[in-house]
Formats: sequence, C-alpha cells, structure tokens
Amino acid sequence: MKKAVKILVPIDFSRYSRETLDFALTLRNFFLPTYILLNVVVSGEVESFANLGGELPETRARRMQESKDQLEGEANRRRKQIPELNMECRVASGIPFKEICRLADEENSDLIVIGTHGRTGLSHLLIGSTAERVVQHASCPVLSIKPRIL
Repeated sequence: MKKAVKILVPIDFSRYSRETLDFALTLRNFFLPTYILLNVVVSGEVESFANLGGELPETRARRMQESKDQLEGEANRRRKQIPELNMECRVASGIPFKEICRLADEENSDLIVIGTHGRTGLSHLLIGSTAERVVQHASCPVLSIKPRIL
C-alpha cells in the first residue's frame, strides 16, 4: 500500500523547474502524493537588487495574480496528461527560500522537490542558490534536482 505524502514543488516557470516537476510527478509510482506547486513573487531586498537595472516594478497584486494564473495553467496542463493528479497551487511574495520553507512548515510537507539552475562562479555568488538555502533551512527532507539541460 502506498503512503500518502505532501510534496512541495517550487516553480519559477523556467525549463529547469518544469523538468523538476516532471521528475516529482514520477514519485506517484511510489506514493499517493498531494503536490503543492509554489511560485514566489520576489519582493523585499531581493526585489530592490533585481531592479537596479532600471526596470520599474509592477504592483505586487498584479504580479501575484499573473503568477497564480500561470501556475494554474501549468497545473491544468499536467492534470490533462494525468487526470488523477492531486495538485494544489500557491503563490507567495517574499524571499524565495524563506517562503518555500515557511509553506513547507505550514502545509506539513513530507518532501520538497526543488530544481537548481546549475549556476556557478560569479552568477552563483551574486544571485545565490535558492535550492542550497532551502536544503540548509527546511524542516523536512529536500530533494534537489540538477537540470539535464544546461
């Protein structure tokens, strides 16, 4: 008999996070998962750093709604492929690793499946690794997926 589990999958809509979701969906062969897809709309200190390039920030409410719509679209595509999927969507605003860990605690997640972007060197130093921080701070197990596509 398969065990019921909650699996949190952070999605940033990159091809790497979609590949990570593909991998996470294979876990249904071993468990009875409820997938919680999460997109974090970056805000706070990270937003200030990201906007140094001169981009004017949109309102947070609009960005949150756009993120929710895109996340629901991703979930609906997966549900069409695999109708029995139990999948929920969440959108949060803040610093990604903190929001991922917060939601994992709030939802009593059994596992976080997170992709890495494979950054190294200066880009890793400047941007940091959300996946690395989640591994360090999460209160549940974390499965970090390295992308096959670089």
